[in-house]
Amino acid sequence: MKKKGKTMKHHQEETVSQENINVEETATNEEVNETTETTEMPTQEEWAEALKKCVEERDSYKDMMLRAQAEFANFKRRNATVRTDAYDDGVRETIFAILPIIDNLELAIKHATQQGDEGPMVEGVRMTLRLLMDAMGKLGMEEVESEGVMFDPEKHNAIMRQPGGEADMIAEVFQKGYKVKDKIIRYAMVKVFSGEE
Repeated sequence: MKKKGKTMKHHQEETVSQENINVEETATNEEVNETTETTEMPTQEEWAEALKKCVEERDSYKDMMLRAQAEFANFKRRNATVRTDAYDDGVRETIFAILPIIDNLELAIKHATQQGDEGPMVEGVRMTLRLLMDAMGKLGMEEVESEGVMFDPEKHNAIMRQPGGEADMIAEVFQKGYKVKDKIIRYAMVKVFSGEE
């Protein structure tokens, strides 16, 4: 008898629990239905406005990306130009520093020739000068044309005038001029004819 009472009581508890669950589910379903009813679908105008906004943002981002690409391309171009200019300036400065050595080798050969010395020492100096000039030539060094040409203030520095001859014709070269890639690194020092007797 006791056993049967226990079972009845247990059965009643399960029934009450099941009813509570059903009530909770019903309440939840009602809330979902209310939420669905209150949320309205966007109108066609709202969709069009949202799409327009997205397109504007896309165009703005695309414009920013294109600007960034152009700025980077300009940066690379400027950087390459600066690097090339720096290298060329370095080459010019190096050659300018070597010019006194070239002058002295040429002077040594000139004095030896004037004294009639044509021995192996002079030939060695000539060979050294030739090798040096070849190396400088590979770096772009060229001699400024001065002998027998008209005076050009862009290339020559006239330090003396000599009467006679054709006016402004170079009469004598005191020091050779040099250029590197069409930039003068040293003007030729020359004497020019005045054209007057």
